[in-house]
Amino acid sequence: MNSVLLVEDDIAVRDALSAILCRAGWHVTACESAEAAERGFDQAQADVVLSDLVLPRKGALELLTALRQRDPRLAFVVMSGYLTFERVREALLAGGTDCLAKPCSSETLIRALDRALMLRHTVLAERVSEQGEHLIETTVSADMERRSAVLKLVDEAAQVAGFDPRRNRILLALDEAFVNAVRHGAMGDPSALITIRASFSSHGGVVTVSDPGPGFDPLMAGFGSDDPHARSGLFLLKAACDDVHWLGRGNVCQMVFRQPGASGIHHPPTTRSSRRMKSG
Repeated sequence: MNSVLLVEDDIAVRDALSAILCRAGWHVTACESAEAAERGFDQAQADVVLSDLVLPRKGALELLTALRQRDPRLAFVVMSGYLTFERVREALLAGGTDCLAKPCSSETLIRALDRALMLRHTVLAERVSEQGEHLIETTVSADMERRSAVLKLVDEAAQVAGFDPRRNRILLALDEAFVNAVRHGAMGDPSALITIRASFSSHGGVVTVSDPGPGFDPLMAGFGSDDPHARSGLFLLKAACDDVHWLGRGNVCQMVFRQPGASGIHHPPTTRSSRRMKSG
């Protein structure tokens, strides 16, 4: 059974969330404060932490920083009734896995925790010894079952380039783009092909997801909206990336991620290591 450490100071909300999660098959350990969560973290052996953003004394981002020192692959979902675009971006930059605007539906809550769990299992446990620039390209069938393999391949490339504190947001954005390519680009046709290219260096990274679909106009689809309650994939893409564009006829999503302190991004970088994965 998957386990979640729930951190919420409002007892009514805490009880309601616990009931929803238990019905969905999660084992729940509930805490009323960040301090209590820190004390109970090791004993709870949680797969995912679900925490209100604003807590008494110590907030969720402070808790996230403390717990990530004990578990670098920590899956941490932030929720708030006062979520803004800036707060979502701050949480993702701090290493958060996802952000939820309260109130949200039970379906949205469970889907966010399930994805957080998937991303936790995707992130490599230990740093690879090789460091430097890395380029990958892979073409896979438009099948949701390919998500994990694609995420792992890109995670390794990002890790080589030194993206340890910020890989959660890279994988979140990639997952949103891949799911969109399968559902809307390939229209759920598993015989269609999706191409993923990723280049990472000390300056930053660029990831593109290309699908065979007709494309779309992101402005018409509400990409300009900064309303987290909309819970759209476009909103999360915008918050997770430093920049995002749709190229060609709108069927190529280009996501840009900058390294802290880097003056810019050179893409593609001079390739020192390259990997290619075929569709399967």
